[in-house]
Amino acid sequence: MIMGRGQLSLDLMFAVTLIMLTLVGAVSVANHEVKSARTIDSASKLKVFAIDVRDTVIKAYSSGPGFIVRKSYPFPLEGNDEVQVVLNATDNRLKVSARLSGDTYVVYQDLPIRLVATSTVTLNSTVRTFKVVVRYNETVGAYDVRLEKG
Repeated sequence: MIMGRGQLSLDLMFAVTLIMLTLVGAVSVANHEVKSARTIDSASKLKVFAIDVRDTVIKAYSSGPGFIVRKSYPFPLEGNDEVQVVLNATDNRLKVSARLSGDTYVVYQDLPIRLVATSTVTLNSTVRTFKVVVRYNETVGAYDVRLEKG
């Protein structure tokens, strides 16, 4: 069978089209995997930070009144990135919520201590540090652990 010039060009175009579709699919899968990896990375960093803050709050409580620990968010915050740290006295839990690169993440950690009052600090690209402060609350008769700017 003799192939004409038009048939050869059509076969070549079909082959090139199949190769291009395969490459576009591969690039799409790679982009999705990169986004998933970034999401897992951000969530993991936030979880590590929440555990560190929880441990710091417990150690500060056990150290007693007058104890102050300065903490800072150890990862870079850019643009509109924001991390909010809340000691919730209602359910004795630490809540760390973050808006990083347009995505929202929330991590909870239970606290084995009794909190007297709820306190919150918000961290961003300009405010990266806060304090964990322990005082004695005479009204309640207990140690009062709070978060303060700082």
